[in-house]
Amino acid sequence: MPRKLFSVRGLLVSLVLLTLLVVLWRLPRHQAPPAANIVAHQPSQVTMIRLPGGTFQMGSQNPRHPDRQPVHEVRVGAFWVDVREVTNRKFARFVAETGYQTTAEQAGKSRVFERRSGSWKVVAGADWHHPTGPESSIAGREEFPVVQVSWYDAVSYCRWAGKRLPTEAEWEYAARGGLHDARYPWGRVETPDGRLQANYWQGWFPDQDTGADGFRNVAPVGSFTANRFGLYDLAGNVWEWCADWYDEDAYGLAAKVNPQGPETGRNKVRRGGSWLCAENYSDGIQVSARDDASPSTSTNHTGFRCVSDQRPPVAKTR
Repeated sequence: MPRKLFSVRGLLVSLVLLTLLVVLWRLPRHQAPPAANIVAHQPSQVTMIRLPGGTFQMGSQNPRHPDRQPVHEVRVGAFWVDVREVTNRKFARFVAETGYQTTAEQAGKSRVFERRSGSWKVVAGADWHHPTGPESSIAGREEFPVVQVSWYDAVSYCRWAGKRLPTEAEWEYAARGGLHDARYPWGRVETPDGRLQANYWQGWFPDQDTGADGFRNVAPVGSFTANRFGLYDLAGNVWEWCADWYDEDAYGLAAKVNPQGPETGRNKVRRGGSWLCAENYSDGIQVSARDDASPSTSTNHTGFRCVSDQRPPVAKTR
């Protein structure tokens, strides 16, 4: 073959390859799923921190959620708050010292979310140390938040520990972390720098959960970075009981200083969302989100944290 012809063919091949590379380079790329902002879990000796109190704007202007309206100015006094949700380890100590039986244990059953059917089931034998039924266990899950606890159970634990449940206003003040107009405990963007900040459902609920946050169920407490106040898990993981009775019109009637919620009601407030919150189902991980349930309800996506008006003695930082 003549050298000249070979050179022309080689040149044509090179041009074709170069064109193909340019085309491939310009093709749209699939974005990688968000990374999870998981931190190494290390139980801390710091169990409570003092919040100095202050004024903030409570609620949301989202028209889809009239029970979060109107946005109103609230002032809360100083209080101490658990850095993390109450764990299985701490609740087990309470039970060991008092012989307490939870609402679910007395009833012999509780509610469990079943992935296979995508629905809630009442499961015989489900309770705080058997979170999904009699065959389940909390062994090796001592630093996970206690679940399958009713509002009554949470109040009983708080009294034993010399503490109380937070009011709804205190909870939202703590969750906002001193940020103005925050949508989440970490700010206004759900995934800053493309990183997931909490344990919740990624995918189309209830059909698909990608587990992009590193978990497909409850996570150990403190698995993600704290908010600016140094508090963990104020979005996702488990719903947290508050002291208040729920009323969808409560914000229009609320006191401006240390509101305590309605005097009576049927359901109690839950805050913070859970591992079951998904974009197509619930925006519960937002700091303004409100939920409610009967005080006797217990599920495998609800727990709590405590607050105190005074610094608890060392023996009471349980």
